[in-house]
Amino acid sequence: MTKGIKIVSPVGDRLDWECKELKDKFPKSRNDIGIPIPKPQECLLLIDGEVVKSTENPTDVHTPIVTQDKPDEHIAIGRFEMASEQQAMQALEAAEHAYMYGRGTWVRMSMEERCKRMEAFAGDLEKKTDEIAELLMWEIGKSAKDAGSEVTRTIAYIRTAIQEARALVESESRWQEQMGILCQIRHLAVGVVLASSPFNYPLNEAYTTFIPALLMGNSVIVRAPRNGATPHFPTLELFVKHFPRGSIQLLTGSGRQVMGTLVGTGRIDAVAFIGTASSAKGLLKGAPNPQRLRVMYEGEAKDAAILLPDADVAAAVDECASGMTSFNGQRCTAFKMIWVHQSQAEAFLEQLAAKIDGLPTGMPWDEGAKVTPLCEDTKPGYVRDLISDALAKGAHIVNRTGGRCYKTLCSLSILAPVNKHMRIWSEEQFGPVTPVAVYSDVQEPIDWVSRGEYGLQCALFGYDEALLGRLVDALAYHVGRININAPDQRGPDVFPFTGRGNSALGILNAAEGLKFFSVPTMVATKTDDERSVGVLKALNAGDKSSVLFGAK
Repeated sequence: MTKGIKIVSPVGDRLDWECKELKDKFPKSRNDIGIPIPKPQECLLLIDGEVVKSTENPTDVHTPIVTQDKPDEHIAIGRFEMASEQQAMQALEAAEHAYMYGRGTWVRMSMEERCKRMEAFAGDLEKKTDEIAELLMWEIGKSAKDAGSEVTRTIAYIRTAIQEARALVESESRWQEQMGILCQIRHLAVGVVLASSPFNYPLNEAYTTFIPALLMGNSVIVRAPRNGATPHFPTLELFVKHFPRGSIQLLTGSGRQVMGTLVGTGRIDAVAFIGTASSAKGLLKGAPNPQRLRVMYEGEAKDAAILLPDADVAAAVDECASGMTSFNGQRCTAFKMIWVHQSQAEAFLEQLAAKIDGLPTGMPWDEGAKVTPLCEDTKPGYVRDLISDALAKGAHIVNRTGGRCYKTLCSLSILAPVNKHMRIWSEEQFGPVTPVAVYSDVQEPIDWVSRGEYGLQCALFGYDEALLGRLVDALAYHVGRININAPDQRGPDVFPFTGRGNSALGILNAAEGLKFFSVPTMVATKTDDERSVGVLKALNAGDKSSVLFGAK
C-alpha cells in the first residue's frame, strides 16, 4: 500500500530469465530464419580517399540473434576492424592534408558546389536504403520498420542541412555597416572535426553531426560504434565518389583507442561526441588544449513524464507506452521515469500494463514487432539487476509480461511504486524497464527533475492552465524541451535539440550545426577610407576571393 494505492503484481514479482515463451520467439535453427542472413563487406575503413580492407585486428560482428538449437552462439554477419592508433593517425594526417590550413580543395569550394555534391551523395545514399536498413536490423536488433525509418530520416536530414546551408550563405550576402566600419561576415570552417555516434542510432546520429561539419568545408573523421559499424560500409564508396580525397575518413573500433588517440594529439579542432558523460569526461581529459577544442556533446537522459491530476489517462497511456518502448527504451528521449498523481495511479497502471502486455514481441524482421532483442551483451543482466534492486526495496512488477527474459530478448517491465532508495530512481536504464512513481504533491516531481543531473526533456500530461504554467515555469530552466500531452522526441530536425546538465552541450540540428562547426569571420574596412571601400567592393564583385562575394 502506497499513499492509498494498492499494487498487486500479476507475476508475484518473480523474475524468469529463462522464459520459455520468449525462447520460442527465436528461430529454432538457422534454416528456420526464413530470410537471408546478410553478408556485408568486411573490415572496411575509409582513409585518405580510399576504401581500405584492413584485417590487422578483425572482430566478429555479433548480432543479438541466437537460435534455439545453439542458444549460446550469436549469429555473426561478417567482421569489422578494430582500428589501430596508427590507422587513426593516418586518417588525421589525411584530414589535415585535405584541409591544408584552409587552402584545400573542399574548403575553398563554394557552398553551392558543396551543396550540389551533397545532393548527389544523398541521392545515391537513398538507393542503398534497403541494404543499410537490413544491416541496422540485423546488427543492433532494430525492427525492420524502424531501421528503414532511420535511413530515410537520415536522408531527409541531409536535404534539410543543404537547405539551411544555402539559407546561411544567402543571409550573409549583404554588407553590414556600424560605427564607421563596413564589413561582410561569413561563417568559415574550423578545421578538422572528429565525430562519433552511439549504437542505438549509428547512422542518423553520426550524420546529424558530421554532415553540417562537412558542408561547412571542414575535414571530418567519423568513428563508427562497435555495435552499428556495418551499416556504414555500403556508404564508403559514395564518399569516395562525391567528395575530395581526405575530406572524410571513417574508422571503426574502440572509442578510447581511436578517439582518445586523436584528441590527445591536440590537432583536432572540434569534437562531436554522443555517448555517456563519463566517456566524454575521459575523452576530453586527454586533450592537451581543451581551451581551443570545440565540443558538441549529447549524453545520458532521465526524461520524465508527469501526469497531473486532470490528465486524460487513456491518452497519457498511449503516449507513455510509445515514449517508453520505442527501440526497447534505448533512446535518449525515452521516458525513463513516469510520475502519476495518486488519484489516477491505479487506473493509469492498469491501463499502461494492458497496453505494454499487448505489444508484439519477436525478431526484428517479424511483422509489427515492437519488442526485439538487445544488442549489448551486458544489458539483459543489467536490467535484471535493476529490477531485483527495486523489488527488494518495495517496488512491484506491474505488468503480466514483465520480469521475463531469454538470452537477448527481454520483455518490457513496469515497476511501481519506486522510491529514492532504488538504483532506477536516478540511473538512466536505457533499456526495457520503466519505473513509475506515485505523488500527492506536484512539488515532488518538480524537485526530482530540477535536482537531477540530467536535463534533456520532460512531458506534462494535463489541461489545468494554472498547474501547467507552474510546471512549465519551474522546469524550463532544467530541461531543453517541455512537451505538453505528447511524448519526448528529437525531431523535427529543424528545431533545436539540446539540454542541460550531463545531457547535452551545444545544439544538434542542421542550422545550429552549421554554425557550430564554423567561425563567423569578418572582412572589414573603415567607411571613410574611400580607396579601401572601393577595393573591398571590387573584391566582392570579382572572382579574386572565395570568401568575399555576393554582398548587396
